[in-house]
Amino acid sequence: MLRAEIRVVTTPARNRPIAAAVLALLGAAACHRGIKKVSDCDQVPAEQRIACGACTIQNEAGGWIGDYEYRPDNDASDRCVRTK
Repeated sequence: MLRAEIRVVTTPARNRPIAAAVLALLGAAACHRGIKKVSDCDQVPAEQRIACGACTIQNEAGGWIGDYEYRPDNDASDRCVRTK
């Protein structure tokens, strides 16, 4: 797979827009996902659902205490992240 990625990056000028789109899709797929709604906490593993709910319930305050996002891929001490 790495060889295919190198081949895409080194394509002729006429294929550069395609290569840029492929790289953008790969970058988007590698990004971590963030949970902002309590109802979406069912997407995280079962052992993280309580922490997810505790983090995202803060968003129900209507912005009074900020906006929070639960990131299940982060380290356990840094999963509840303030976004604003």
